[in-house]
Amino acid sequence: MGIVGPVNNSVSRDSDRFLAVGAVTQSDRLEIELVQRPDTPAAILIKWPPQPTVTDPAKLTATIAAIVRVLGMAQIELAARRASGKFKRRRQTHEVVLRRS
Repeated sequence: MGIVGPVNNSVSRDSDRFLAVGAVTQSDRLEIELVQRPDTPAAILIKWPPQPTVTDPAKLTATIAAIVRVLGMAQIELAARRASGKFKRRRQTHEVVLRRS
């Protein structure tokens, strides 16, 4: 339980759909995905582990920091894609979907 050692929070280079992927505990990881289909508005999927994340109370601060770090990396990646022109807004409304993996 809790974070053991450094957390690997990285943007997947394998697929442009992932904005950020990172460990939030030793066994849980968080994935932030950008879905862009031609027939629907763009959406952000935040994929949490299928089971509840369990952490030691003493490591709660580190767990929350890891979650915020992954979310922050996703925001930075999305901003970079907007700036480079890789992300085009088709409509002003964007949907955020929270889903368990």
